[in-house]
Amino acid sequence: MSLRILLPGICLSFLLFLFSNCQNDDPSAKITEGHKRMVAMLDSINRNANPLDYLNVNLRKIAYYEQLMQEKAGEEGLLAQFNYADQLLRSGKNEAAIVQYQSLIQKIGDQLADNTKVLYEMLALAYMRLGEQSNCIETHSAESCILPIQGAGIYKLKAGPENAAKIYERILAQYPEDLLSRWLLNLAHMAMGTWPAGVPAKYLFPADIFQPPHTDILFRDVAIPLGIDVQGISGSVCMEDFDNDGNLDLFMTSYGLGDQVRFFHNNGDGTFSERTQEANLTGILSGLNAIHADYDNDGDRDIFVLRGAWLYHGKHPNSLLRNNGDGTFTDVTINAGLLSFNPTQTADWADYDGDGWLDLFVGNETFRPEEPNRCELYHNNGDGTFSNIAPQIGLAAWYGFPKAVVWGDVNNDQRPDLYVSNLVGDNLLLINKGGTAPDKWSFQNMANNTSTQYPQNSFPAFFFDYNNDGFEDIFTTHYPVDYEGASIVPLLQEYTGKQPMGDWLRLYRNNGNSTFTDVHQEMGLHTITFAMGNNFGDLDNDG
Repeated sequence: MSLRILLPGICLSFLLFLFSNCQNDDPSAKITEGHKRMVAMLDSINRNANPLDYLNVNLRKIAYYEQLMQEKAGEEGLLAQFNYADQLLRSGKNEAAIVQYQSLIQKIGDQLADNTKVLYEMLALAYMRLGEQSNCIETHSAESCILPIQGAGIYKLKAGPENAAKIYERILAQYPEDLLSRWLLNLAHMAMGTWPAGVPAKYLFPADIFQPPHTDILFRDVAIPLGIDVQGISGSVCMEDFDNDGNLDLFMTSYGLGDQVRFFHNNGDGTFSERTQEANLTGILSGLNAIHADYDNDGDRDIFVLRGAWLYHGKHPNSLLRNNGDGTFTDVTINAGLLSFNPTQTADWADYDGDGWLDLFVGNETFRPEEPNRCELYHNNGDGTFSNIAPQIGLAAWYGFPKAVVWGDVNNDQRPDLYVSNLVGDNLLLINKGGTAPDKWSFQNMANNTSTQYPQNSFPAFFFDYNNDGFEDIFTTHYPVDYEGASIVPLLQEYTGKQPMGDWLRLYRNNGNSTFTDVHQEMGLHTITFAMGNNFGDLDNDG
């Protein structure tokens, strides 16, 4: 065959090869119809949300209450203005909130009394937030807003805490037993660098409560220099080598309905580059929590995003983001059979039936018993799809307000068991009893038998072997839902000796015989905490 005949064929094949590679390298080629549908759903939820139905749409509530202020008079008008100021404060518009609270105080004749005290408290809080915003965010340092406030953490711009301190002293002169105002007065002076000398002795908290336990372990905040100081509402972070280059990358979510998830690629030199758009994540919004695992056994870590937590109207879809192995993700929720609409923030992966594929348990929140949002156990079918088998095996019979669901093998029988931390009611310890088929499996709740159903109002939880005896132990903490807006009060009571140390934590030691012993007191954990999330690790490298 002549070279003249052969060359065109070679050139054509080479061009086709290049063209096919260009197509494969196009991130948008990974955006499926299911992905587009999810983006459209999330956009619709955000755009059509009634601001009165959601905690986290404060900017829209500002517009609503501003209009209401114009329409209402008398007490209704004052209430509208108060709510308007509240939403300004929640949105970070602190100076505007201060103006509104001052206006309200002027309208009532500047009379501090039982029924007006909240106005002074909110004005002082707005000043505290102004100081925090001006110093912890706009002039941030690695020591900013870490207790005890010291060194570079002391505020340079002091107007916020100075004004707040004056208001707190006025409140305390009339309400000397107000522990919350007393506490915030101490923090205001600490922020200004005038603590303890600037605090009247009768309002001073003892110095030892601000001192952390002795440790040589120090952490330094490097988010700003690394460019990963994402601002948002509460959310989640997954740290994993998502592109298999040997470096840990970051995936972040934020609770706001319109908040974009973010993906930061680790450059391997101590820096990160945002690649949210390149990763096909534009339009994937919201999420209070996210967990990652390799659900399809392709060697790449995938991500599951959870939405709708705390919201009666939060019947929002979760997202399963398949890692394509090339730095991009595809939302496969719909095609995978995981599309459901329940408020949740907690889920966990485990191979409950030992078939080599990770399954998924999702804990959904029920607000009214007559409208239960039942939990789901999705069996991994091994072909990229899942089937919810919770109804068939009896797990859907229970409903509650789960804030943590975690898998762990408590009896070392190679079958993962499930612990459910419930904000309302007892916790569950579901022992995996095995079965003959995925939908003929059984779990037995042994929480009462093992006395692991506490604490009440339980929140975060995890399994870990704290004493290295080869058996998984359980750690969980209480969250004070009965102190809305003032949840630190029980801790302040403890600090001032007004109530005994709280039984808020539980560390259940696994005895190795299907029983547990609560050892939180002997392990020095007999205290009050306010945890919504926690984790563990060998921080001091002692094994």
